[in-house]
Amino acid sequence: MVEERLTVPKFRDDCLVTKGIDVKDLVGVRKEALLYVHPCTSERGKLMADIELTKETDSRFLDSEKLCSLLRIHRHRFSDLRCSENLGVAKLRWGGRDISIFRNGKIKIQQARDREEILRVANAVSRLIWAAVVCNVCGEPVINCASGECGKCLLPEQTTVEVSGIAGSELLQQGHAALQGLEGLIPQEYESRLQRARFLALHFAIETPRKEDAVLGLLLLAKAEKMKR
Repeated sequence: MVEERLTVPKFRDDCLVTKGIDVKDLVGVRKEALLYVHPCTSERGKLMADIELTKETDSRFLDSEKLCSLLRIHRHRFSDLRCSENLGVAKLRWGGRDISIFRNGKIKIQQARDREEILRVANAVSRLIWAAVVCNVCGEPVINCASGECGKCLLPEQTTVEVSGIAGSELLQQGHAALQGLEGLIPQEYESRLQRARFLALHFAIETPRKEDAVLGLLLLAKAEKMKR
């Protein structure tokens, strides 16, 4: 298991590692981010909504390759998944909801029960795809910022975080444990442990309530991705 205290890097305030893209925060600042909610034509009593994570909907908000990679890590939690790097579109079914994710930062959610569920699902999706969002500081996917590879977001100082007491910290601990003692493992076991750490990192980032804690999942994911490469 991981130690109860983690030493982690600090990032610029304007970097998306720090800012995050939580929809609940976004809607609080820009209410039109939740474009519209209306009855779902395919299922009576259910709702459909379109959400924009950025005002610049003609931009490359998401890195398509990273998006598809992230969704495949979480694949077994979806009942269906299709993702095209060329088209920049992903479609999945998660928890009984049909979800479409577009490269320009638009999310479509179908078969939701009410507005509260729409926001809850949208927030989970935003955490899921966080690492694939293109940072406006360095122009690279956030996963590269978290690993220090983008060269502009990382600050020279570090900070210490108490892991105990963080909601879902057992996922974080199990993820770090999966990355320990990999030397000498056969390739299949090495890959299996990396895949487990990547899944647990994403799962923690989605499930933990506070954005500031979710960053720890992003950092664990970045560590696993570097080891995979």
